[in-house]
Amino acid sequence: MQFRLLIASAAVAVASALSVTNKGADMTTKLDINQKVYIENAPVLGDGAGEGALNVCSSFAASHVSNPDAPAVKVCGTGIKLTAFLRGRCEGYYEHHKEIGSCNTGEDSSTCVTWSPADDARFGEYQSYLIEQC
Repeated sequence: MQFRLLIASAAVAVASALSVTNKGADMTTKLDINQKVYIENAPVLGDGAGEGALNVCSSFAASHVSNPDAPAVKVCGTGIKLTAFLRGRCEGYYEHHKEIGSCNTGEDSSTCVTWSPADDARFGEYQSYLIEQC
């Protein structure tokens, strides 16, 4: 009898922990309408594109990688940032990564930060990116 009570208590504890963990995960992935990311003026997060790109390593389109004047990136809001990587698997390589976005909640919520090869020609060679909450 005591063994059954122990097993039932353990099951309830695990279920409670999973419930709290899942609620926490949902809260961290909800973005307000000011959080947006554009690559070459096309929305990839927010502004109708959804939140599917959040915390996912993504590759820049082949047309962006092959064009030395692309990609032009714009990150709006103060709760997200895009980190662009030279390598195609969202890994830093010496100083070859660039964080784009304003994680300063003291700034206006409609703040936008842009970056492109016009700012640094090496950016035209970057291959992947990761969008994260600040």
